Amino acid sequence: MLMDIYNRDPGSTNYDPTRLEVNDELSELILKIENTIFTRKTEVLGDPNFGANLEDLLFSLVLNESAITNVINSQIASYCVPGYSNYRVNAKVQFFSTIERDGALVDIFINDQRVIGALF
Repeated sequence: MLMDIYNRDPGSTNYDPTRLEVNDELSELILKIENTIFTRKTEVLGDPNFGANLEDLLFSLVLNESAITNVINSQIASYCVPGYSNYRVNAKVQFFSTIERDGALVDIFINDQRVIGALF
């Protein structure tokens, strides 16, 4: 039986303070994706390439939506998806501009259903 430590951030929308472990494939995959996209490169000892560097990518001012999406999808394909052949994972990055601010939306879809959404 699959079990992993439940390590979701207490500030996360779906945080459950009563959970200690993850025992289903989908939840484990979502946690792996969150850890991968919100980690900066070089923050993980032993693997300097782990992490999507998401904040740095979004605020670099030289990359477009497609380039950032490719980096995210590449990290997910390398570090999250192996072993989860039943799931199709895709990222979508979209920049926006309003009177109050400029920003970006980052959505992660598993089997065409949005499971992670982040606003920057």
